[in-house]
Amino acid sequence: MIIVTDLDGWPSTLSLPPEQRYAPAPAQLLHHLEQVNGHPAHSVQPPPDLEADLQQALIELPEIVRARLQDHFLGIYFVAGAGSSAATDIVIGPGGHFHGALIMLDVEAIAQRTANQWISWRENMPFTAGAHHITVRIADGDQDNRKNALQMLLLHEIGHVLSLGRKLVPDWWLQPEELGTTADYAFLSLSWEIAGQGTVRPRAENGFSGRAQLRYYNQPQLPSDGILPMYHALLETNLFTMYGAQSAAEDFAESFALYVHIVLMQKPYFVRIHENQRLLMQYAREWDDPRLAGKRAVLEQLLPDLPAQLRRPFAPLHGVAALMRRAFRGENMVPIATALVERAQAWPQDAHAYLDCSTVLQLTGERDIAMQLQAEALRLQQHYLLPYGGTQPALRLLVIMASGDLMANTPVEFLLEQGDVALELLYLGDEIPWPATFPAHDVLMVAIAESDANQPLLQRLAEQLASWPHPVLNRPEHIAVLSRDGAWRALAGTCGVLMPQTRRSTRADLASLAVRPESLSSLLPGASFPLIVRPLGSHAGQNLEKIDTADALAAYLARVPAQQFYLASFVDYSGADGLFRKLRVVLINGQPYLCHHAISSHWMVHYLNAGMDHSAGKRAEEAESMQQFDTGFAKRHAEALADIQRRLQLPYLGIDCAETPDGRLLIFEVDNAMIVHVMDDEQLYPYKQPAMRKVFDAFRSLLDQFSWRQD
Repeated sequence: MIIVTDLDGWPSTLSLPPEQRYAPAPAQLLHHLEQVNGHPAHSVQPPPDLEADLQQALIELPEIVRARLQDHFLGIYFVAGAGSSAATDIVIGPGGHFHGALIMLDVEAIAQRTANQWISWRENMPFTAGAHHITVRIADGDQDNRKNALQMLLLHEIGHVLSLGRKLVPDWWLQPEELGTTADYAFLSLSWEIAGQGTVRPRAENGFSGRAQLRYYNQPQLPSDGILPMYHALLETNLFTMYGAQSAAEDFAESFALYVHIVLMQKPYFVRIHENQRLLMQYAREWDDPRLAGKRAVLEQLLPDLPAQLRRPFAPLHGVAALMRRAFRGENMVPIATALVERAQAWPQDAHAYLDCSTVLQLTGERDIAMQLQAEALRLQQHYLLPYGGTQPALRLLVIMASGDLMANTPVEFLLEQGDVALELLYLGDEIPWPATFPAHDVLMVAIAESDANQPLLQRLAEQLASWPHPVLNRPEHIAVLSRDGAWRALAGTCGVLMPQTRRSTRADLASLAVRPESLSSLLPGASFPLIVRPLGSHAGQNLEKIDTADALAAYLARVPAQQFYLASFVDYSGADGLFRKLRVVLINGQPYLCHHAISSHWMVHYLNAGMDHSAGKRAEEAESMQQFDTGFAKRHAEALADIQRRLQLPYLGIDCAETPDGRLLIFEVDNAMIVHVMDDEQLYPYKQPAMRKVFDAFRSLLDQFSWRQD
């Protein structure tokens, strides 16, 4: 523990990315080392090539490890003469406040050694020189270099850093009377125990002969001919390495380092015992060893690295919400896709691998391949369970799904994350065998979105669910009217509502219109240019354009090869400031809730391209809109929203809308499959969490209301 009276002389690094947090050791650190070691250490500036190796070693660490280092990791400080390759400590600032943790790196110990040289050198330290020795391989070929030596050394020290304050093992500065009990520590209790007078000792099965004499970076205490029996004994324990057998803290640091190295980074770890040139023993300890299952579970909780988890054969379905959240944060999805592809290739009956991989590929824009993988998943299995964290769910929700992309179904997962509802998905379709019975459930929800392709499925489902013995949420016959032209017909005449007249048109119709503008009156009575044109079945603004003239329509048709289109009048809904505002509202049992309020200078408003991240003013307006929604927008349009609910009869419905300059509710789209989420950055959008919590609570309450009904 490094106690400083002021922080002025301490480098300020917390604003930097982890790979840039390094510097020569400051004077306060050198003073601390001299007090601990009894001899001075020196601050050094390493050569540029070593700095480059260090930086690259950190950059290559898994993203989850780097993310864990963002807070309170002060960085790496270069010394010479520290007495070990590296060490970890904490800095306590004025007033006894924790300032952060640091790693001291002795440049002399690592400067000239490759990865395998350094790890083998360390492994032999407790044993006197003799005929027996150990070699360890942690890198192959040209990867056996100094950069990977640094990486393994740093992973061990990072393990110490990340153990701080997490109740995994006792923090090293605690006094014996402060330790508590063995059960207080998730990792300690797996291999160690707190005995009388605050002594931490190995559990009986881990206390092999010679363990107490292990000394590293010190005079060796054990003869070299003891190497073989000690390593045989080590393999009978749940201690991963001999270095980790020294103490609970070192056990965690070693386990952490080798879990990241082997599981997350897919690198080798191979130990050999030799007598002179003769090989006596070799092993490659694996994390699949049942004796290590408890430790692996702790590390997986600390480092929820998705690619590693997804490599497991027949792992639970990860699901759309969890995967989309990672993509939304800008994470690299390629390792995730790679892990899933490799798993599907190795285990061709693993439907979860195919379905999750399909989701990832859709998120990365590989739709055609994604649909092929989804088809294979549904060929193998049509009933899927989403992970549920509890023991006994309060309610079982069966969601009926259709095959298709991420807009083909209501994204129910986002509405029920971390709740008490067991969520099960059942896929139906012409290419999927219709089950004789449905899985047991309390409430059935039809999530299938309206499309021309889904109309036969919705009709068949409506017939089957007509006298269903359990409550049905969002009946298929009501979903079937939600096409753009169907919704316009259903909402025509709604008081206070403007939904532009929308008609289906063939390519030939539009080609004729481009030549004879006067034919518009037969296609869209009472309309005039500008028009809105989009291909049938398109979403997210794909090939959606405002067409100002007949010539512009001809140019549009030359670019867009579709054969069927929606044609509608354009409504200028810009405000007095020239900006366009689009709201996403959900009706839950008729009650409106605001999910977003986007502001853009362009008439085609999508939240992700409206520049909300970059405008504090826009976010402030959205925050005010959410805060005042019930007494403002919802109250102004209460009659219109109630009429929409009566006409469409869907307990859960999304509406993309705006207000016209004359105060009417302008409807762009009504749909049961709009995405509603809370993935936005909480620091930029602190007001989103409470607003979306209302939505999620209302949906959960809706399920309870339906579960009590008898349809």
